[in-house]
Amino acid sequence: MEGSKTTLFAFGSNGSAQLGLGHNHDTTRPEPSKVSLNSVRQVAAGGNHSLILGNDGTVESHGKDGHKERVCTCDPYRISQVSATWTASIILSDDGKIYTRGEGSSGELGLGVGTSYVAQPCVIQNFPPPGTEVVQITSSVSHTVAVLSNGELWGWGKGRHGQFGEPAEAVWSPRQVRDLPFPVVKAVCGKDFTCVFGDRDKGCVHMIGLKQRDRFNLASSMPLAVPGWKDVAASWSNVYVVRDNGELLGFGRDDHGQLPSPGLPPIEAVAAGSEHCVALTKSGKVLAWGWGEHGNCGEPTDVNGDVKGRWNEIRLAGTVEAVFAGCATSFVMIAALATHDSEPG
Repeated sequence: MEGSKTTLFAFGSNGSAQLGLGHNHDTTRPEPSKVSLNSVRQVAAGGNHSLILGNDGTVESHGKDGHKERVCTCDPYRISQVSATWTASIILSDDGKIYTRGEGSSGELGLGVGTSYVAQPCVIQNFPPPGTEVVQITSSVSHTVAVLSNGELWGWGKGRHGQFGEPAEAVWSPRQVRDLPFPVVKAVCGKDFTCVFGDRDKGCVHMIGLKQRDRFNLASSMPLAVPGWKDVAASWSNVYVVRDNGELLGFGRDDHGQLPSPGLPPIEAVAAGSEHCVALTKSGKVLAWGWGEHGNCGEPTDVNGDVKGRWNEIRLAGTVEAVFAGCATSFVMIAALATHDSEPG
C-alpha cells in the first residue's frame, strides 16, 4: 500500500477527540477522520488517545495529548510501527530504536526506574541488544513487549500478573522474558497477560501471565496449538486467531459477546479493542461485535450496549484495506472516500 491514497474512518468513544474527527462526541456511524496524512499504514489507540501512522513515516496523535493533532517524528528517521498503553505512546523507528512518550507509573515508558512522564519521544537506551532487530512492538493497558529478530521477547511496564514471567513485578527498562518454549514470531498483549505465537505450520502458542487468577479461563481454554495461523489479536480479556482457511478462533471472556458467533463468514484479518472485535471478511466486509456501549460496534446494540451472539455489518463504500481497534474505538481504512451505514448481521 506504499504510496496509495487511503481514507481512515472511525467510530466509537470520542470524549477526548481521540478519533480525529474534529469533534469530541461518540459516534455509532463511521466518519472520515480529519488526518492530514495521504496514506495510513497503522492505527494504535490507548485509553483516550490514538496514534495514526502514515506511509511517509510520520505519526499524528489525537486525543488526551491535546485535542489538536500533534505530529511525532524521530528525525532523520521514519517511524515504522506504533503501539499504545492507556496513557503512553510507543514508537519504533526505521533506525531500529524504540522511542516512548506520555506517562505511566509502573514502567510503561521503559526509560528506567522513576521515569513516569516525558512530553517528547525519548529513546530507550541500549535496546535492542547488539546483533538483533525489533520486528514487532505491541501493547495493552499498562505493558509493552517487543519481538526480536532472534525470536526473543522483551517487555516493560506493569508485570505483577506475570506478563513478563518471573519475577512478577513492575519492569522499568526492557527485560527479557525467559523460559519460552519456542522462538517467538508474533505477540499480543491483554490487560493481565501476554500471548505469544511461534512457527505458523506447527501453530505454537503460549500464554504468559494471569499469575494471580485466570478469571476468564483464558489459559484453560487456549488451544494446545493453532496450525495455519495468519493473524492474531488480543482484547483486554480475549485472544483471537485467524487461520489460513478463514476460521476465526476466540477464547477468553464472553459476558459482552466478545467471542465469535457461530456462522461467522471466512475472515481475512481481525482487530481487538478493549472488549470488542472488528473483523475484515475475505469478501471485504467489516463486522463488529462485543461491548459496544460507545458506538464502537455500530448499530444496533442491546439494552446493555452489547452486540452479543451476533454481529453488526459496518457498511462502507470502497475497498477496505485494514481494520484497527482500541479502547471502545474502531477504525477502518479504505482505498477511497466513501459513504457509510451499518446494519445487524
